[in-house]
Amino acid sequence: MKRFFTLLIAVLALVACDTQTPSSPTMFAHRGCWSKSDSGEFIVPENSLPAVAMAKTMGYTGIECDVHYTKDNVMVILHDGTINRTMRRAGDYSRIEEPTRLSDLTFEELRRDYVLESTNPAWRTPIPTLEELLAECKKHGIVPMLHSALVPSYRVAQEMFGNDWVCFTSEWEPLMQVREFSDCTVLYSINGGTAEETIAKLEQIGGTCGISSMKYELYTPEFCHALTDKGYIVQASIFPAPHEAIAQRNGITYQLTDFSIMPQHKPVEKQVGKNIASTWEWSGQSLERGGITLDVEYSGDIEVMLNGRKYEISNTTSGGDIIGSRFFDKAPTVKITPKAGAVITKATATVYEY
Repeated sequence: MKRFFTLLIAVLALVACDTQTPSSPTMFAHRGCWSKSDSGEFIVPENSLPAVAMAKTMGYTGIECDVHYTKDNVMVILHDGTINRTMRRAGDYSRIEEPTRLSDLTFEELRRDYVLESTNPAWRTPIPTLEELLAECKKHGIVPMLHSALVPSYRVAQEMFGNDWVCFTSEWEPLMQVREFSDCTVLYSINGGTAEETIAKLEQIGGTCGISSMKYELYTPEFCHALTDKGYIVQASIFPAPHEAIAQRNGITYQLTDFSIMPQHKPVEKQVGKNIASTWEWSGQSLERGGITLDVEYSGDIEVMLNGRKYEISNTTSGGDIIGSRFFDKAPTVKITPKAGAVITKATATVYEY
């Protein structure tokens, strides 16, 4: 059975396609399907309307978004407590140097004076309200996952989507309140606990529910199957490499990810190298929106450069890894180098266009 690795950088992703692996989990794009340029500037802004549309293009089932209040209690979509990382000044598109908290800005000030950062001027838009983002999800048939402890945000989602949305929170009281008016999917965010303790919590929630955690150590096969055997959802939340892949093998059912891609489109380019004794390099065609998978069959320790980023992976058997990456406005590049004693029997680079 192949092992699958996800490399956690701004363009890397896992793609699982071996027929012997468990069925793929339901995929949710973390803060929407955002992307960054090589210089670190947002191309597709996170938690934005374009990030919802891109999630549909890339094949995600849903998107996760973060809901917070402005100073005058308008619900908007933003992850951080400050706007500095993701926004610019509206007047001249300059960076915001002094820390500027969302809770110190009225909705009028926020929409008038600031825009989302993007290399695309058309996407330098004001921050979306909760209603605007949910409307974009409905337009594209995307399931919204509200990472929020604001019960009023749940009511808005319920009104717009019925029960076809996901409530995601670590706050117990708001989580229980949603059950008073909604049969939506509920994910309880946890940091630990035994399977028995977790199941007891989920029994209190009732209905379609499960857990989410960033603690990949928690997701052993025994833990995952103890929950899934009872019909509960187990979500891996933005795990780093190689733990996102390990969690898939161990039995997760949802995956909240920054970088995973689903290559359901036809390949546009493929290159195969066999019996690689020294460095193997290849570059694909430049695409506006693309994904690349690198399927490597090997044993020992090897070095992989994917789109200019270096990763060292190892395999003690003669199995393989599949590494994936999505990319924007560039040509994907691959470089593989076996280390002493390593044997690379085959490497297949496949490019998809979205």
